[in-house]
Amino acid sequence: MKLSTFNALSDKAMPVITPIGVVVGLALGSRIAAYKGWGTFFFACITFIGALQISFSQVAKALRRGRTIGMVLVCAHVLLPLIVKALASLAFPSSPSYVTGFILLSSIPIAVTSFLWTTIHAGDGALALALILLDTLLSPLLTPLTVRLLDDSSVQLDFQGIITSLLYMIVIPSLLGMLVKQAASEACTKARPYLSPVTKVCMMLVIVLHVASLSGTLTFSAVYLRLILMNLVVIALGFVLIYSLGRYVLHEDRASVVSMTFTGGMRNISAALVLATSYFSAETALPVVIGILLQQTFVGFLGARLFSRDTG
Repeated sequence: MKLSTFNALSDKAMPVITPIGVVVGLALGSRIAAYKGWGTFFFACITFIGALQISFSQVAKALRRGRTIGMVLVCAHVLLPLIVKALASLAFPSSPSYVTGFILLSSIPIAVTSFLWTTIHAGDGALALALILLDTLLSPLLTPLTVRLLDDSSVQLDFQGIITSLLYMIVIPSLLGMLVKQAASEACTKARPYLSPVTKVCMMLVIVLHVASLSGTLTFSAVYLRLILMNLVVIALGFVLIYSLGRYVLHEDRASVVSMTFTGGMRNISAALVLATSYFSAETALPVVIGILLQQTFVGFLGARLFSRDTG
């Protein structure tokens, strides 16, 4: 099988890869839980490889659209977390840990895989990359600040630890990847097909290791149905909110609306999983684990409903 064919098939399999990682992690459980610390390294690898696609000139060009980028970030990191907190508080009035989990989900930075979905639906790649990078660089400030302001629980959180983890997992690898791209652009382009499978393997390892660390503390109950429904609402809400902003408020072109919708609507749930299992309780991590099971599949469904009919 040609590498290009394998990569195309594995891209289409993204909605399946993440749930498989959850199942494998639960199955292996305590046997590999001690290796959870490697998850940060594997996640940094994902971020570094993703940044090899981003040039400073691309970002500089896209950043000229400050109004569009600013509005997306405000909706994604102010309006959406506020709505999610209100809805989660209504859905789980006696379970503040679940509410915290959904706040974390809605405040985590944009998913790197949103660029893949942007490409599939013929979006504006430069705009998507600029949003991903800027949100990534701001994440050590935005994520802890949002959780601190919106979380009403009495749990004392290690905000310094969260900031440090975000720097190691996201910010530093992103900057290093862009510097390598700047110094060896042609080599990065040639290496991209070979690195794509590495990214997926690293993503699987992150999920497996961190879900395994939770396996002994998760007990299945009827509340899971409400958690699933709430996750679907959160994902759909992010999509509809950003899609409406681009199409009906800013009146952007189709390619820009595609990029805005996928970047603003998708969260880096693997990063949320690392943070949740490192700094929060197992109950707080549960909405994140369920989000991993649902996001890619539901995003594929929403993208098809919104954009497939008007794709060239």
